[in-house]
Amino acid sequence: MNNHLMKRSMLTIAVLTALNSPNLMAVEAEESTDEKSSSMETITVTSQKRVERLIDVPLSVTSVDQKELAQRGIKQLQDLGDTAPNLNISESIDFRSSVSIRGVGADSRNIGFDSRVGIYIDGVYLGQSPSINQGLVDLERVEVLRGPQGTLFGKNTIAGAINLISQKPTDQFEGSITANVGNFDAQDYHLKLNIPMGESTAAKVFVNRAVGGAYTKNNMTGQDLGGRDATSGRINLVSNLTDALELNFSADYLTHDILAVNGMALTDVLGYDPATGPASMMLNATNRQDLSVGFTEATKDNYATFSNRDTTEKKDVWGSSITFDYTTDSDYTFKSITAYRSTEMDIDLSSDVSPLDMLHTPYQDTYKQTSQEFQWISPDLNNLRYLVGVYLFDLDSTTDRKAIAGRDMDIYTLLLPIPSTGIDYSMPAVESAGSVDTQSYAVFTNGSYDFNDQWQLGFGLRYSAETKDVDWAIKGTNSGLFRMATAHIVDDRKDDFLAPSLNLNYAVTEDSQAYARVSTGFKSGGYNLDFVTNDVIDAGIEFDKETVLSYELGYKAQLLDNHLRLSSALFRAEYDDYQVNQYVDLGGGRTAISITNAAAVISQGLELEMDYQVTDDFQITGSLGLLDATFDSFPGGGTAGSDASGNKLPNAPEVTAALGVQYYQSLSSLNSTLMYRLDYNYTAEQYFLVNNDENYQIPGTGEVVDFDKADSYSTLNARITLMSDMDNWQVSLWGQNLTDSNHMVESYREFFGGINAIYAKPRSFGVEATYNF
Repeated sequence: MNNHLMKRSMLTIAVLTALNSPNLMAVEAEESTDEKSSSMETITVTSQKRVERLIDVPLSVTSVDQKELAQRGIKQLQDLGDTAPNLNISESIDFRSSVSIRGVGADSRNIGFDSRVGIYIDGVYLGQSPSINQGLVDLERVEVLRGPQGTLFGKNTIAGAINLISQKPTDQFEGSITANVGNFDAQDYHLKLNIPMGESTAAKVFVNRAVGGAYTKNNMTGQDLGGRDATSGRINLVSNLTDALELNFSADYLTHDILAVNGMALTDVLGYDPATGPASMMLNATNRQDLSVGFTEATKDNYATFSNRDTTEKKDVWGSSITFDYTTDSDYTFKSITAYRSTEMDIDLSSDVSPLDMLHTPYQDTYKQTSQEFQWISPDLNNLRYLVGVYLFDLDSTTDRKAIAGRDMDIYTLLLPIPSTGIDYSMPAVESAGSVDTQSYAVFTNGSYDFNDQWQLGFGLRYSAETKDVDWAIKGTNSGLFRMATAHIVDDRKDDFLAPSLNLNYAVTEDSQAYARVSTGFKSGGYNLDFVTNDVIDAGIEFDKETVLSYELGYKAQLLDNHLRLSSALFRAEYDDYQVNQYVDLGGGRTAISITNAAAVISQGLELEMDYQVTDDFQITGSLGLLDATFDSFPGGGTAGSDASGNKLPNAPEVTAALGVQYYQSLSSLNSTLMYRLDYNYTAEQYFLVNNDENYQIPGTGEVVDFDKADSYSTLNARITLMSDMDNWQVSLWGQNLTDSNHMVESYREFFGGINAIYAKPRSFGVEATYNF
């Protein structure tokens, strides 16, 4: 971040603090006595594993409750991207899905590489990328925690965490049925039931079915891509076994089977001009000119692809947990959380994204994890409150992947030229399979001490230890000119880390505070268990852990008699041994997937959030994220081994902004109310790859196509809801991306060098009806 931006950021926080001086608050309170009360509800969060007011938490946290999730039409984790500043959630196929906070994130495209943002539901870690895209309809709230969360959440929260809190059952029998239909034949139905089971036990059941919504056409196969075919369910059961002991049991399930959007070809399969490149030459040479349209037309429509094979994606995710809360006579709480989760992913990837039968790669990955956490939570002990805990985690991951070459692989004989690729097409070109067993444990504490009514010291400490055992083999003897590796790796590695945190809080008034925070965290080391060459094997597929040291200044307040809520944070995070996952061009038509430790990364910026209840009927929300996330030092990390120092991190736009307005209009003659909701979102330009290549020049023609760098874009979402004043029904008209922005959301160079891109879902709209009983 340049000095000018840093000074502006510091000035912003200083002005916000000054506005909240005690004298000003007295004036506000006096003026508000003559006004109609329309204050907002106090938001509580559990980001520090105890219930606290949002403004009292010395973290940059965004909380979105069930009501706002419904009002904004947020149904999946991917939809959360616009709810918080400096939050980016990719729209990609499962193993490339990723969440970035403050520019820092990564997909976990193989079982040896962990994510940087932890996703938790009711205190249980969900796991790797294929496990995270949960439905959000049955939640009480979502908390987005920005910055390292190493003390309370542990490893792999080096950028932040997303905390999902499910709705607890109540003692009333009630339920709802919702039907949602939209364009692209999208249909979404869900049922909620709350069932009392005696005086001390109740259950909540949720079932969802979603189909349709495909927005891209594969003109070679005739199939529609990008839709949903998913079934999910969840049950929560709460029982007060005694006055002091509460049991919470939950189980959830998700299955989907879809045809995924894997990209639109911007070049031919080898990175050349579609009409005159080697691919078209081969088609003409083999009297298959009928397929040439797949190249000449491919770049003309962002929502049409020409691939001889559809990318299929199947996933089964389920999990269960049981939590015991015991409160002693002296108000100490002992909590035990026991959980098991399972994810099975089966993807058949069309790797060349072309009308040619060149390469497809079936992926079969599984994740089986067990976790146990114990917490001992103190009550308020005069000026001291604290939590101590123990965490145990075991993960068994397996992978089975193949690269299967097709008859059109001989296109390389025209390109190089050579007499043969050296591949026997009757068997896989490359096979890899193996497992990683991960075991970790941690002990931690977190607490705070009040020096007086205004000054508070917060502290935390976590020691984590982890072992990974790998048994993995790759067989590339049939890979011919691509010279993929043949090796068998049996190895183990150990990581440990001590993660302290410290914060100092100053209560400006009862409803506002400023804080300064220093925190640390780490991301596990691992292994690059992907399609690698002998060069990568020789250099070593193991990579080290990465660490972070983070600084944050923040200010939070409730002003204007609780009509206005403000939050701001100025941050800087310094990462060492940052792990980078990227494609490396080896020349001669060969590509390898590399994971290395870059020397250093710096992420710094500013976050502002505002929620203003203007009247009982009118509300304004807004947020702004300013970000400078760069490789501070990464020699040899760029194109052709160039220096990548100073390059922007992928998925790290310098500006994200959001503005929402909501208005209620009473229709007393109909015993109902209209709600109008409008959300505007802005994202600045960003890169998708480490190289920061703004465009790609096609060999031979010199034509330039957009690649790696996405332009800035804006989206507009709207919702109009007619609801009964008796709260027994409501009907909504909704629209997403009403401006029909077709901005790029991902671009990549596939294995052979072709340039592909994925674009945002086009304008969608529909109607949703809910009946409550």
